[in-house]
Amino acid sequence: MSLPARRPGGDYDQETVLREERQEAVTPSGQVVGQDVAVAEQVDRAEARASSADWLANLVYFFTGVIGFLLALRVILKLLAANTESGFVRFVYNLSGPLVAPFAGIVGTPAADNGAVFEVHTIIALVVYLIVGWGIARLLTLLIARPSSGVSATRTVGRGTRTY
Repeated sequence: MSLPARRPGGDYDQETVLREERQEAVTPSGQVVGQDVAVAEQVDRAEARASSADWLANLVYFFTGVIGFLLALRVILKLLAANTESGFVRFVYNLSGPLVAPFAGIVGTPAADNGAVFEVHTIIALVVYLIVGWGIARLLTLLIARPSSGVSATRTVGRGTRTY
C-alpha cells in the first residue's frame, strides 16, 4: 500500500510505503515465536532523481574523458612523429580524425624537419569537447535533479507477536 504525501509545490516527491514482514524469533524457553512486523518507509523521489542525474552526469564525464584521452594521445603521437605504418597509430588517427575535422584549419600547424607536428587545432578540439561535456553534465543535473523537499527518509516499525 502506498500513501503519497503532497509537497507545497504540488508534486509528489514524498511517498509513504507500508508493508508487512514476518520474522521468527526463539524465546529463552526454546519456543519459536512469529512476529508480524509492519514497516512504513518514507521514499524521497527527489533523492532518486538526484541519483539518476548523478549517474547520467558520470556517464557524460566518462565519454568526455575517453574523447579527451584519445585527442591527447593524438597530440602526443603527432609531436613524436609516430610511424603511421603502425596499426596502433593508424587506429588512433582514424578514431580521432572525425573528432578533429571540424577544427582543422582554424590555426596553422607548425611542423619540424623530423616530421613532428604540433596540431594546435587538436588542442582546441580537446578544450571544446571538455567544456561541452562539462556543460552537458551540469545541464542534466540541473534539469533532472530538482532540490529535495527537505524531508529526510524515516522508517517506522511496529511489532505484533504471534505463537505458532
